Amino acid sequence: MKVSVNASNEDKHDLDVNHLIYVKHKLYSGSDDGKIKVWTPDLKLLTEVQAHPCSVYCLTASEDTLYSSSNDGTVKTWTLDDLKEKKTLLNQPNFEFWRVAWSDGYLYVGDDQGNIRVYNNEVYYGIMNIAEPVKDMAVDGHILFTANLDIIITDVKLKGKNLQCINRINIYGKAPLTLAGNTLCFTNREGRDIIVHEKADEKNWKELTQMKGAHELIINSLAGAACNGKVDLFSGGWDKNVKRWSIEGNKIEYKGSCDLGFTVNTLILGENDTVYAAGENGYICRIDGK
Repeated sequence: MKVSVNASNEDKHDLDVNHLIYVKHKLYSGSDDGKIKVWTPDLKLLTEVQAHPCSVYCLTASEDTLYSSSNDGTVKTWTLDDLKEKKTLLNQPNFEFWRVAWSDGYLYVGDDQGNIRVYNNEVYYGIMNIAEPVKDMAVDGHILFTANLDIIITDVKLKGKNLQCINRINIYGKAPLTLAGNTLCFTNREGRDIIVHEKADEKNWKELTQMKGAHELIINSLAGAACNGKVDLFSGGWDKNVKRWSIEGNKIEYKGSCDLGFTVNTLILGENDTVYAAGENGYICRIDGK
């Protein structure tokens, strides 16, 4: 693993980067400077917008729309191609919207008070409360995974007139979390161990393996993908390292690391065995796995 390219000092964000997504051969970044920036795969800046007056916490995307959430109490929508503002979908100044996730026509919005609002094709559908702030979130079909000081798995009923949900299980752990292949990956409460569970309702999401002391300091982000029956998992955090792991069956194996020189807040997989990392002081880089 090695850093192959960095965003230039002239183009990078002015403050910490909180979130990355990779969509249709482009990288999108959201930062504490309130800006969203769009990059080529080799980190050439394509466009940017002052999306919010304060922090952009999270980004997600449908086929043609980018969604951004902020501590200014809004969720906004943008054209995916050129970042033209479409509308403010949600404006609630008493809330901080920490996470957004889009799946199969539904947008999920998680806030600092444990609420998750659900929109169907941008029309408000309903709200649920999971009793703790939504620090991280992922969706797989009708199953919603949320994390702060527990991993909460919720079955969301999307067919009726009104939103219904059933809590399936709470797992002792902590954000961040990621879904990769048939696995659910997250950290322990201390934030330095990686825990891997099976992503299967019928098997009650049983634990597969753990990696004790995966990082010396707290892990801030996990990202993974499945290929040929194996899961490649990447982790990064306060120790300024990005590490690569291979998960197969009930085993997790260390595959290498890269010292970036900055605190890592967010990771996302790109194409051709690449991963993007971003965080402290606006730094963004691409790491090549081969």
